[in-house]
Amino acid sequence: MRLSEHLPEWTQRHHPPFYPPLLHWSLALLSGAALSLTHADYWITALVVAGSTLFAASSAAQVGKFWRPRLQFALLLCTPLLLGIGFWRGEATQLPPHGLAAADFGAQPLVVTGVVADDPQFRSGGLRFLLRAESLSLAGEQRLVDEQIQVHLTEVTALRLGDRITVEAALTPVGGSEEEYLRWLAEQRIAASALAEPGAVTILERDALGWRDSWAASARAALNESLRDALPPPQSGIAQGMLTGRRDGLDAALRADLNDTSLSHLIVISGSNLTLLTSLILAAFSWLTGRRAACLIAIAAALAYGALVGPDPPVQRAMWMAVVFCLAHFFQRGASALPAVLATAALMTALEPPILLDLSFQLTLAGTLGIVILTPNVARTFLNGERGLLGALRDAALVTLIATLATMPLIVLHFGRASLIGVPANLLVAPLFSWMLLGSAATALLGLIWDSAASALGWLLAWLPLRWLTLVAEEGAQLPGAGDSVRGFTHAHLLIVYAAILAAALRPHSERLRRWYRIPPKHLQVPRETWLTRLRSRAGFDFLTDMRVYTAQAAACGITAAAAAALWLSACAAPDDRLHAHFLDVGQGDAALLITPQQHTILIDTGDQADQLRAALRQHLPDTARRLDLVVITHPQSDHGEALWAVLEHYDVGQALVSPYLEDTAFGRRLRALLDSRRIPILRSSPGLQLQFPGDPPLTLDVLWPPPELAEEVRADPNAASIVVRARFGAAALLFSGDINAAQELALVRSPCADADFPCDLRADVLKVAHQGSRFSSGSLFLDAVDP
Repeated sequence: MRLSEHLPEWTQRHHPPFYPPLLHWSLALLSGAALSLTHADYWITALVVAGSTLFAASSAAQVGKFWRPRLQFALLLCTPLLLGIGFWRGEATQLPPHGLAAADFGAQPLVVTGVVADDPQFRSGGLRFLLRAESLSLAGEQRLVDEQIQVHLTEVTALRLGDRITVEAALTPVGGSEEEYLRWLAEQRIAASALAEPGAVTILERDALGWRDSWAASARAALNESLRDALPPPQSGIAQGMLTGRRDGLDAALRADLNDTSLSHLIVISGSNLTLLTSLILAAFSWLTGRRAACLIAIAAALAYGALVGPDPPVQRAMWMAVVFCLAHFFQRGASALPAVLATAALMTALEPPILLDLSFQLTLAGTLGIVILTPNVARTFLNGERGLLGALRDAALVTLIATLATMPLIVLHFGRASLIGVPANLLVAPLFSWMLLGSAATALLGLIWDSAASALGWLLAWLPLRWLTLVAEEGAQLPGAGDSVRGFTHAHLLIVYAAILAAALRPHSERLRRWYRIPPKHLQVPRETWLTRLRSRAGFDFLTDMRVYTAQAAACGITAAAAAALWLSACAAPDDRLHAHFLDVGQGDAALLITPQQHTILIDTGDQADQLRAALRQHLPDTARRLDLVVITHPQSDHGEALWAVLEHYDVGQALVSPYLEDTAFGRRLRALLDSRRIPILRSSPGLQLQFPGDPPLTLDVLWPPPELAEEVRADPNAASIVVRARFGAAALLFSGDINAAQELALVRSPCADADFPCDLRADVLKVAHQGSRFSSGSLFLDAVDP
């Protein structure tokens, strides 16, 4: 190799950067805490200590050539010292072997007093939230505590972040359990899981966390409501997850499809997503206002966003990681954020070592480091506004894809699932993530000002990319190799994968490595002539570079064309002239959906499985539907009305038809309170009531049962007071019989529509049998009269 005559001048001018000691110290502290928290074997610990010491000695030898020996001494001394400090901090912050996490309460219910510490999340069959416990009462004895408890309520209750409550529940401590869920709770520093039955919660005080958290909770609720009104399910639920961190806006079937296609990380707030958001702000405002002003705007946006989403620890950690990412670009133009990001991760670990076991923190760190390490040249020009508007948009897609790919090995490790189509699915979706996130934010903010405009523009701002995401997830999950189980993928394999990624990423950092090891850059070396250089010189252009550009442009055009075709075919599917009746699979329960040619929608009963109901509605309702014209609750029992909250949470409901005896049961009174809280108009059923939905022919619902006066012994059985509805559409008829018993069937046979002002009978082409087909209904006389 021949060197340029300017090499000595280059060597004097390009000293090694100052930050390698900071990298060493950060990695040492992180390694020590990881060894402690994972209970690593002695040989692994010895290997890590030896490797860290040798690495520090190698760097110290280079440092000594340019700086004073004291830095060399500090590097050699502090590296093993910080390794030991990280190990000690990890040991000191483990859950203690005594206390609430290791207590044994048996099957006795306890009365727990505390403050709701996060936004309650709806789940099938109830509500789940985190409680910061202040005291426990058992057999009249009170004990003060300061622990976190994951509470599961078996009914939906109107709770908010910051409510001080008492709840009577059975506690299951997490200490020493082999159950995967309890081990996960222990990693989150949650001491116990609690199960509470209906009526076990008493609200003592509202907004006990203060005005700031109360404001943030109100703002999140307003944004979620704005998205719910502007976008149909499930796109509204995805937008809420991206924007406000809400985790219960999707049904289980769609979540499974997203997991199977490795797309689920896009719909939650993580450090990679928040770093991407600040990166977009940096790029946009650097182009307009300059780099330093853009950094300050991005920092303010990250802090405001963290305050909005709330006190969820993963979000707060992601917020500070994004702030540090911006600060690194504020103080030095084109600087690498690598040392700042690692130092921040080390500081967070020193303060709270168990966060290393938290998946959200791992995704935060992996996504941010992926952007920093894998796209150094793109990130420099992108974040400094040097690429212009169109270049920034292209680079945003690349940065998004890099953050996505950097987190995939962690998802495989934690969930034991990998998708062969995960990479192509992410290639199809990740470039549109910026559109999804910013479009959802614009739709939510517009809805706060002018809801009609948000509904009109929401399809372009957010619905199109979000519909593309769901389409890729749903179709990709049906392909072979989607969501395959991966067995034996351990932390060792994870380290090997990331080591390979890091080795591949060293080429963009070759200039920095040359300065570190005093190797001159390529432009100061005399290149060797090869067949490729001769071809390039004769052709007059860089063939490979141009081909990469053309290939990328062709791929982008193909993706855009495929997305446009799929979305418009989905959105513009014309309805036919038939009545569609769907009997929904909601487990051991009833739910049926009627859709007229004019797109009027009637839901008869909801079942008790909210996730299954939402998945079925998503499957059968039009893609843009966000309204149900009528919901019928035939009688107040859980297998017919428990999932009503899911309907009201995700759809606008025109009116509800209920039994006149709804309030005779506690469950019915709860349903009435839920309808009143949403201001849903309520119709009381009575024989002869007709509801008509316009069309040619119209759809008419005739109410046949229950009569206005029932004997007390009959009213005591909610089944006996079930609403019976006959739907007529042209010459066709469908009979929905609720859960009436054989005695009520005989009464209908003797006198159908006794109090009606119109002639009717029981004949129907389709009969929805009562009691899910049990022996208490569907008598022979009734079946003969209906003749289905």
